[in-house]
Amino acid sequence: MAFVSPLGSIASSYKKFREKTGFKTDASADCFQKPISLFDGDTFYTKVSTRDTDGDLYIYESSCVKKGGPNLHVHPDQDEWWYILEGEFVIKVGDKIHR
Repeated sequence: MAFVSPLGSIASSYKKFREKTGFKTDASADCFQKPISLFDGDTFYTKVSTRDTDGDLYIYESSCVKKGGPNLHVHPDQDEWWYILEGEFVIKVGDKIHR
């Protein structure tokens, strides 16, 4: 227990320095006014930047031209989630295919 106590004290004293007030980013707008165009014409609008969350979260809205969703890729150090409003994406997680 003596070894855990100092580590717990250090961990509890660590504070992240984030924006203390909320903010709003409109639909089809980028919080930096610089949408990103990638992948055959797809456009990405940053809603919440990693700068706003100390690298913990990045949220964007995208318009995809290509059918089927993103190319197969991996994010070894982060999770990724999708909320599809229109159309269909094919997403593979491990060996499981999601439509």
